[in-house]
Amino acid sequence: MKYLPSLIYLAVALASTQGFAATTDTEEKTASDTAPRLKTVRVEGQRQQQDPQRTPSAATVIAGEELQRQGIQSLEDLPQLAPGLDVAVVDPFDTRLTIRGIGDGGGTEINIGMPSSVGLFLDNVYLSRPGMLSNDLLDIENATVLAGPQGTLYGYSTTGGAIDIQTRKPTFEPEGSIRQSFGQRGHTQTQAMFSGPLSETLAGRINLSHSERGGYVKNRYSGHDLGGSIKDGVRGQLLWVPADDFSLRLIADWNDARNAPVAVLESTNLTNGRDLFLERARAAGANPVIGGVNTDDENHTRLQQGGVSAEANWALAGGYNLRSTTAFRYFGYKPSTTDTLDIPLYSNSGADVRDRIWSQEIRLDSPRGEHFDYALGALYFGENLDTYAHDYYADNDQAPIWYGNRNLNGKLVQRWGEIDERIFSLFTQGTWHVTDKFDITAGVRGTHQRKAGSFVRVNRNDFDSGDLVQRKFLPSGLLNFSYWFQPELQGYLTLGYGEKAGGLNISSGAANRAGMDSLFILPESTRGAELGLKGKWFEQRLSADVALFWSRVKDFQTNAYDEEFQTSYLINAGSIRSRGIAASIGLYPVEGLSLNLDGTLLDASYMEFDNARCPAEVTLRGNAPATCDLSGEQVFRSPKVTYNLTSRYDWRAGDGLDAFLQARWSYRSWAYGTVDNSRYTRIPGYGLLNLSAGLGGQYGDGRWNASVWLNNALDKTYYRTLSAGSYGEVYGNRGEPRTLGVTLGYDF
Repeated sequence: MKYLPSLIYLAVALASTQGFAATTDTEEKTASDTAPRLKTVRVEGQRQQQDPQRTPSAATVIAGEELQRQGIQSLEDLPQLAPGLDVAVVDPFDTRLTIRGIGDGGGTEINIGMPSSVGLFLDNVYLSRPGMLSNDLLDIENATVLAGPQGTLYGYSTTGGAIDIQTRKPTFEPEGSIRQSFGQRGHTQTQAMFSGPLSETLAGRINLSHSERGGYVKNRYSGHDLGGSIKDGVRGQLLWVPADDFSLRLIADWNDARNAPVAVLESTNLTNGRDLFLERARAAGANPVIGGVNTDDENHTRLQQGGVSAEANWALAGGYNLRSTTAFRYFGYKPSTTDTLDIPLYSNSGADVRDRIWSQEIRLDSPRGEHFDYALGALYFGENLDTYAHDYYADNDQAPIWYGNRNLNGKLVQRWGEIDERIFSLFTQGTWHVTDKFDITAGVRGTHQRKAGSFVRVNRNDFDSGDLVQRKFLPSGLLNFSYWFQPELQGYLTLGYGEKAGGLNISSGAANRAGMDSLFILPESTRGAELGLKGKWFEQRLSADVALFWSRVKDFQTNAYDEEFQTSYLINAGSIRSRGIAASIGLYPVEGLSLNLDGTLLDASYMEFDNARCPAEVTLRGNAPATCDLSGEQVFRSPKVTYNLTSRYDWRAGDGLDAFLQARWSYRSWAYGTVDNSRYTRIPGYGLLNLSAGLGGQYGDGRWNASVWLNNALDKTYYRTLSAGSYGEVYGNRGEPRTLGVTLGYDF
């Protein structure tokens, strides 16, 4: 471990410019299989792209090799390489994505009527919820994070951006890999991949994975370590290439995940000079532990999911390509949740979820033309999602003291909700090559949405919504201007518009007070603009991308709260403005050494939000207003500064060995944790330092590699989410502490 002091010094010294605003990285970095060399840099917006109609933008394009080298294996850790992206994971069902402050408006896990405005795609298939990314980021070809409205090519629920993940295809040359990781607190991860020909025209690929993470939060009551997980997954593929002009790729996967989520009591707060939470807890005989966990029961969740997809590509006469993508996915989630105290209040509760989605997309791409080329297509998408929520309240003398309501004793409160959605859309996008240096790209998409649903609640504020039906037309459009000032310097201007799907308020709270019309939520519309420059100099030893961006969200979809009935419900609020600067700098001063700095300086504010839910510090004081005005305040989960600084050095160590040292510092400034901007839930800013070092060499026909890694090297205590309880207490999902581990692998 001699290298640790020097790496810590290097990372901390480079990270001392904490106020520097950086942005998203547009590079793909590839690892050398033999001698160290300069990384290959591909600037998004070059003439040759994976998608010929993707316009230049401040997109973060990360090669799969780079994800592996950086130790990024889950969606939750992707923001460490993609500043401006925020991933908040409470559990597999309640996972929220935002890009530059725009994304999930704050809907709860019970209210199923509202999708995110950041779309997640896996191998060209839209995943309606982030938890459907079941196999994490394993065996990935590349991952792309796109900011701003993406509705022309990606669809109706991408007004805030999109995350596009492509996995590696089967190969007609045999290859395989085995990796085993061990770490503190029972961390183990096993990965195996085999790929190769099954016949002259058929190739297969299979991935097997098993991972375990031990808990890192001690339950004082039981002595158990909570926060751990166990995941098992299998993913198989077949690639059939019977002729040069046709290929068919079939993908199937199944995953089983068991988690023990835990919320830490981060703090309690005074109201009118009194700590209402501690007073009530002690009156009921509870002994809460601030900064820890003390509960007589524990949370457990199980997620079983899988899917199949088929992608066919025909190379037609004249250079045209026709692509058909057919997919089906199943998502089954069963939680068993409990209260957070060491007295029985409720247990074995939560919201069981079944989600089924299916889709069919047809897309035609023209050949690269001298003056014009284009893509056009159609999409049909369906989703059927239902929940059964159940709360089992204890029957004792302590529960009425805590709730102030004896009527809940021994009750089973049940809620049934269902959403059935159908989407049909047509799209086209084309690029006019005005000159060799100047391109103009324009695109439009029209989407018809039909959403139906219902909600029933019994044993507490009984409610039956009856059948609800909503129909909407959702337009999207894009206009992009791109100009090459020099062979290695490109400028661009992108203008975009999109509408996110409307929602159904599958909750009793709104209708009891506001009438049945409040059950229908209008679409959320977004206008966006981005002005950027991309350049490379000194034989690609220096690269820099800078972008100014601006977005305006109208009819912001978020949630409110009914204090009397203790029920969340959806609303259309006012508008949000997101603006700022994004930048990425890559420096490769000498052979084997790379320095990368990227980040975002963000100003995301509520322009109009006068019907916001009031924060706990207001509602608990008494005589609180029905709503609060947050106009002009910072949007929740939108830190003003995020940046990542990575340094890596590769060299030939002798005797056929390759070695590397790497350090990554990721920083994010403070942000509100909940949509009501409660000062109780303000998440402090924090920085994370991750270190790694390794060796590799040839063995037989393959290459072995071994690395040691230290995540959260400074053992920073930080929270991924914070939320306020009924009496001013604050609970949070704490990030993992310092973790030391090793990874052994063999590629053949």
